[in-house]
Amino acid sequence: MRLIRRRARPDPGLLLVRSVCHELRPPMATLAGLVRALEGAPPEPHRRELARLAAEHAAYAKEVLEQAAATAQGLADEAVPAAPLGTILPAVAVTAPPGRLTVSASRVALRWPVHPRHTKQILINLVSNAVRHGTGPVRVRSGVRARRLRITVIDQGGPTPGLHVALRRRTPPPDEHGLGLWVVRHLLADLGGTLHARPLHPGGLAVEAALPRYRH
Repeated sequence: MRLIRRRARPDPGLLLVRSVCHELRPPMATLAGLVRALEGAPPEPHRRELARLAAEHAAYAKEVLEQAAATAQGLADEAVPAAPLGTILPAVAVTAPPGRLTVSASRVALRWPVHPRHTKQILINLVSNAVRHGTGPVRVRSGVRARRLRITVIDQGGPTPGLHVALRRRTPPPDEHGLGLWVVRHLLADLGGTLHARPLHPGGLAVEAALPRYRH
């Protein structure tokens, strides 16, 4: 008689803690960098912008914790008003090391209504992955095609077996490898969006998140 082993279901509580820790790393690292920049006594206009971005990332970290608390208590996520993509791109741009990231968007894309918290989380995760696993410069390009917002993160790396697994995984990974992409895929699914990756020639990787118009 052959015994059939059933795959253990992931512990929801443990998964929640892992996801929160993973999602807090980018804003906390960015916040620390912004605080260090403020300690360098920059000129007043630059100081105001750094302070604004620091406050925004602190608020984002608070949102992650509040969302986790609501999930733990079984509360439904409140309807979040839509915001133009252009309002969240500056906060995403400072998550990469200076000089490593460039961000561009068409006029239509800048005005496209998105879920501000989830879209920011999606982009921060994709940019963080590109910076951590890719080489050289990273580009974020946004445009609208076929009635969808297309946000593409481009780096100088390439598709790997681990990436293919992360893009197809149905359950959360057992460790930190692929957890960010798993979170991105589920956020996109909740918003009616999709995620695709393709190699570039002669080299590089493009990861595209496609989002319908957010109507709240």
